[in-house]
Amino acid sequence: MVADALIAVQTQPSMTLLVDGLAGMGKTYLLRALGSAATAANFGRVSYVRADEIESDEPYSFIERLVESSGVADWHFVPQATTEPIALARECVTRLTPETDDPSHLIIIDDAHWIDSESQRVLRYLIPRVTRRRVTLAFGVRTPYVDDSFGAFLSRLTAENPGDLHYALAPLKVADVAAYAAERLGASISPDIAQFLLAESNGTFFALEGILSALTEAEISRLHLGWDTPIRTLISHSNALLRPVTNLPAEARRAVEIVCLAGHEISADAVNATAHFLGETVDLNAAVSAGVLINSAFGTATLPQHALLAQAVNDTVSPERRRAILRALAGVTSGYASVRHALLGAEEWTPQLLSHVDQFVHDAARRGATAHATDVLRVALDLADSADMRAHVLESLALVHLQAKTAFLMLDLLPEIEELEYTPLRELIVIVLAAHKFREHVPMERAQRLLMTPPQSADDHAAIGFFAFMMVILTMRSPDRAAVPHLIAHAKNLIASGPQSEADLTDKRLGWMIDPDGNTAVLDSYQMVQDQFATRIDAVSEALPQLTERVRALPDSTAKVDAAVSIAGAKQSIGDIDGAREMAQFSVDLLERVGQPWAASTARLILGDCLVLQGSYGDAAELMAVTEQVSFTTMDVETRFTWSALRVFIAAVMGGDKPEFYLERARRQKDIPWEAYGPDLLVIAECELARARGNHEAILEASSSTWVGRLVNTRHGFLTYRVNALISTGAYDEARELITQLEGWQGMRWHEAWGSLDWLRARLAQHTGDAKTARWYFESAAMQKDFPLPHALTLADFGAFLLQQGETELAVKTLTASHAALNALGANSYLPRVASLLAKHSPVGNPSDGPDRLLALLTEREQQIVPHLIKGRSNSQIAESLVVSVTTVRTHVSNILRKLRLTSRGEVSRRFRDATDASPFS
Repeated sequence: MVADALIAVQTQPSMTLLVDGLAGMGKTYLLRALGSAATAANFGRVSYVRADEIESDEPYSFIERLVESSGVADWHFVPQATTEPIALARECVTRLTPETDDPSHLIIIDDAHWIDSESQRVLRYLIPRVTRRRVTLAFGVRTPYVDDSFGAFLSRLTAENPGDLHYALAPLKVADVAAYAAERLGASISPDIAQFLLAESNGTFFALEGILSALTEAEISRLHLGWDTPIRTLISHSNALLRPVTNLPAEARRAVEIVCLAGHEISADAVNATAHFLGETVDLNAAVSAGVLINSAFGTATLPQHALLAQAVNDTVSPERRRAILRALAGVTSGYASVRHALLGAEEWTPQLLSHVDQFVHDAARRGATAHATDVLRVALDLADSADMRAHVLESLALVHLQAKTAFLMLDLLPEIEELEYTPLRELIVIVLAAHKFREHVPMERAQRLLMTPPQSADDHAAIGFFAFMMVILTMRSPDRAAVPHLIAHAKNLIASGPQSEADLTDKRLGWMIDPDGNTAVLDSYQMVQDQFATRIDAVSEALPQLTERVRALPDSTAKVDAAVSIAGAKQSIGDIDGAREMAQFSVDLLERVGQPWAASTARLILGDCLVLQGSYGDAAELMAVTEQVSFTTMDVETRFTWSALRVFIAAVMGGDKPEFYLERARRQKDIPWEAYGPDLLVIAECELARARGNHEAILEASSSTWVGRLVNTRHGFLTYRVNALISTGAYDEARELITQLEGWQGMRWHEAWGSLDWLRARLAQHTGDAKTARWYFESAAMQKDFPLPHALTLADFGAFLLQQGETELAVKTLTASHAALNALGANSYLPRVASLLAKHSPVGNPSDGPDRLLALLTEREQQIVPHLIKGRSNSQIAESLVVSVTTVRTHVSNILRKLRLTSRGEVSRRFRDATDASPFS
């Protein structure tokens, strides 16, 4: 496998290589072997970097490691609170890409499943760009994958690109064990022994290696005759992986114990300091020389050779010694590691330990290190030795999750919390946690009692006020929204009469709940959403200016994002697409600086919808790539399906593949019992896909379903498609009736973002024989250019109409404009129809055709490739020059030949020479 991977990397030194499998399958071994083989073969530069679990919640920590391991001498990256992932990614592309004369670069990234989320975003942007420039990225990732994890992203990426490689390391089979034993030992073993070894190693490469490496030379030499005796002798030990450890000197074994119990990379100084605290001496070098420990981070840190070995060593350490080592580690480490070691090393709770934990959790939650805070509290929960202390830890854990909008991660503790003595805070926690259970409704009577409970303290008032705020959100995400206005008013009263700053509280854990200005702005924006649902457009328009000004003046916070998202959605509902896009972009920019709001994915969704409406399909697709992983970790889960609907729309317009896959996912929107932003995007996507395929009946079916009839939060864009389909199928009376309805709804319940009224009127007049009226409306519609795709299609229909009227010259001019507009959009699904009309009435092969006319038939990227074809360059040369893959160039060349009706690359040069004596590419 290593040889195959090396050949692939040498043949195509610009690719992504993924090696994945369960823990112990040999991913690290394979990647290290690949690096060694590449170095021996003089491949070029080889870098090795490993992600660390201890840093998985530290923003951009992996990028720090990547920069340090890459050998860029003049760049020392230090993450800041203002670090922007896309800007950082672009800097990484510039820094990591080899110069023209430099050798290729192989970057090996192991344990990529521990890469922090911010670094993942940088890598998602970086990967497709550096792997076109003589850089190979080889990733090792542990399976199974969580939905839309970084590993799942890499798996999809390598599956979709034929130039990439994916090696899935499955658990070993009997034949694999026998073959490896023969290679490793130079002696064959029977199938029975292979089966026995397979069972003992659990099918993992490292466990098998541990067993075989423990055999002595004498035992191996006897395998030819008595092969089962040494194996049985070895297996009788409690854990075969420990044999290399037990053979070490005492000082080296003590070093191994410290490193394995640390659970993270640890410096030699820290190991020695831990030993000094224990009154011991250690020998790290002997453990490293024996292969039990390995050096990392260019020799500055040490870690176990494998997680299986670390676990095996941990299992052998007595509880007393484990606690002693962990207490020592707590004294020589800092932050998360120190607190965790202190908890694991403690025998009982002490006031000092409680204070240490509370302070760490408070600080970690404030800086957004939720995973560290909750892990520490989970460990603390195991130590809590009294009912009061356990209740305190449970409350703290729940509050951290509520602040981070991740309450669903502690549903396993809900039964225990329900058994605690009643307090308003605990009741809040129970009700909100219960609401996160799948298909569970909020216990309204219980919630009503808490909302009406008179607060006995500032802490109670803060908790009940926050609960009222939460009830607004939970009720908005339910089928019955009738109570929302009343709940908004009640929540605003509680917030106004409650504590106004953290200083008013006794329980500082509740401090994050206090944001009166931000929370009130969110509630006012939610009231505007209710007006939007009720089609009170005048009320929405009246509220927007003042509310927008208030929200912009707020300090940066999650509340500011949530209010801004509602404003963006409201602007969209009144047809202010520019304003909606601007506010959505404002919200998305804020996401880089604050924690997780309730509408994290909706902010990006509204921006994506605006980009699609304004024809920026490439920008929308790039935004989708960033957002897909986010939509599975945010509270606005319904956006997963609306994002899929936008994917279908773009694929339908641009001729992309897999629309059915995303359409199936988008249709799960119908299972959501509430309406959020853009539920009608599903219907619009179905209609667009059907229109691109010329299936008018499918449009009529999609736009008239029972589910569509129940939609409340809709701009009725699908009715534009329906009118066109009715006209195309001859249902003129129904089309006329629907146009009249849209005239009455215009600017309130329907907007012209999917096509103008004049376009619809023109088509109806054309098909009913009223050419004079049709022409008047076509001319008017052609002047409406706010929305690029409907405008381009309007020009196409106008050009076809002019051909019917015998006005060929004007028709060709109009169709050429349509073709250019569709080209600029990349609307490949609609280009053939327009190109066909142009070819019939203004043949491409006519020598009088100028180069501009020929170029008008091509997309911007295809136009960039033409001069290279004229110069006789190969696909690989073009790919290198344009920084794209050879496969992409091959596709573009094929499209160029098809559009120009040519059969070979050489004809491109002749055609443009024929078109003009002075080619624009010369």
